Amino acid sequence: MFVPKSVHRVPFSEVRRMSKNFNIVISGVGGQGNILTSQIIAKAAIKAGLEVRAIGTYGAAQRGGSVISHVRIGDFVRSPFVCTGEADVIIGFEIAEARRILKYLKKGGLAIVNTAEIYPVEVIMGLEKYPLKENLLKPIEVVADKTIAFNATSLARESGSVLSMNIVMTGALAATGALPFSEDLLIDALKNFIPAKYYDLNLEAYKKGYIKIKGIMG
Repeated sequence: MFVPKSVHRVPFSEVRRMSKNFNIVISGVGGQGNILTSQIIAKAAIKAGLEVRAIGTYGAAQRGGSVISHVRIGDFVRSPFVCTGEADVIIGFEIAEARRILKYLKKGGLAIVNTAEIYPVEVIMGLEKYPLKENLLKPIEVVADKTIAFNATSLARESGSVLSMNIVMTGALAATGALPFSEDLLIDALKNFIPAKYYDLNLEAYKKGYIKIKGIMG
């Protein structure tokens, strides 16, 4: 794997100023709630009066394969697909999945990474070795202006269910201040997708992600 020794970085705030649209790419494995997170973000953007295009590529999602979502937000958005090197933010629900979508991140963009590992069948069977975390994070840190890496799965477990990890990551995204709309709209959008009996648990997960990243960013 080739990793450039040096890449000119552009401050994230400047990247946002230069971008006509705001582009997000999310990657995880089947069952992690990737598509739900993209729907929540899209709904919040619509509530803000912005135009949204979103699409998910499922692959072998039911078998734990990679799931990638593209979300594009702006005043005028045509294609739902984010081109290589044009994502303002990439979000990896699993550390190797974050590395998988690095090609989409623009120089000076933002990367949010769940450092928890999910071993594919090949690794479980001993046919392959899972890469070291530092080897997965290093190329991301080279390209991104800011890389936020933390164990979102652990925070989800503290909230009452590991299945709320995607909502922890949604709260983390809100805490960065990167989104082109108010974080209140994200919380409001949760109500459109989360059943009432699970809402409090997921709201707690959202808050844990939000507070964790606020602490990291200072």
